[in-house]
Amino acid sequence: MTAAALHRPRLPGEQHNTLSSFALALAMHALLFGGLSLVVQWRTQPEAPVVAELWGSLPPVEVPAPPPAPPPPAPKAEPEPERRDADIVVKQEKKEPPKVDPDVIKKREEEKQRVEAEKKRIEEEKKRIEAEKKKLEAERKRAEARQAAEREAQRKADVERLLAQAGSAQGAPQVQTGPTGGARGSAEYAARLVAYIKQFIVFPVPEGTSPQIYAEFEVELLPTGEQARVRLVKPSGLAGYDAAVERAIGRANPFPRKPDGTVDRVVTIRFYPVEKR
Repeated sequence: MTAAALHRPRLPGEQHNTLSSFALALAMHALLFGGLSLVVQWRTQPEAPVVAELWGSLPPVEVPAPPPAPPPPAPKAEPEPERRDADIVVKQEKKEPPKVDPDVIKKREEEKQRVEAEKKRIEEEKKRIEAEKKKLEAERKRAEARQAAEREAQRKADVERLLAQAGSAQGAPQVQTGPTGGARGSAEYAARLVAYIKQFIVFPVPEGTSPQIYAEFEVELLPTGEQARVRLVKPSGLAGYDAAVERAIGRANPFPRKPDGTVDRVVTIRFYPVEKR
């Protein structure tokens, strides 16, 4: 700034602005100084002492009393049922049942009678079939009994025929019998037994088998002719033949009786694979 400018006289407006700026700067410095004083005083103030009290045990904690139970809610008023219209009720009570066609009733009755008749017919048919079944079963049993009797009669006739043939045959096999009857009669009975048993022997005799070999069996009999015991006394040397003879003796059980109705208690019979000539 030049000296002329400094010594230039100020205008009235310029002088007012200078005073305002000076006052504002002075106020700002006062505020700054006051703030610094407060900060320094807060920094230098001593801390208050802390006092602690020691207890041997914690004091009992007081349990607060439970709050009083709330009063029960007031009962809700039940809604009143809806009232039906009296006119509608009266109309429903006075409503007449629907009329049924007589033809429908007649058809229902006829159908019921037809079902009952069919049921009765089925029951009668079942009874008839059951009666027919029982009748056929009885006829079958009678036929079986008749056939069994015929077979038994035929078997007895065959036994008598074979025994008669054996009694008249020559060269009867050697036998020994128990102490019933004479020696000749017992020998004839044993010979008949041999002829009777031979029809049950099934065994292919090998070629070249000696006619001298034989199997000897001892048979103990009950008074009824039933076999009590069968024992192989002397094997023939052909195990298959001996087994076949033993099976045949078992199939001939019971033995037929003698003409006088008795049987020998013990019969010893020899069977030759090859017949003697």
